[in-house]
Amino acid sequence: MPQQEATSQELTTVGGNNTSGGFTTGTKCLASGTFVAENKYLRHVIALAAGELFPPFVDGKKITWTSLTTAIASAKTSDGGFTSVKVEAGAV
Repeated sequence: MPQQEATSQELTTVGGNNTSGGFTTGTKCLASGTFVAENKYLRHVIALAAGELFPPFVDGKKITWTSLTTAIASAKTSDGGFTSVKVEAGAV
């Protein structure tokens, strides 16, 4: 019985409250979620609740935060990618 494999990958969404497609330091978070900001040395991921302000980057500088989501492959079964098999007791 073949199993369908569910793979996931990180995707950043475009959107926000400025022209670069993100949320700048000091602006209010509109919806709870996970956000990411990065410079050429470091990637920083945070979780924010709706109403919180976006913080500066870990180096203290103003930065743009982008919403981070998880994309799941369309080959997903109703039980999350696992196929259950009923086995009689003692058969294994």
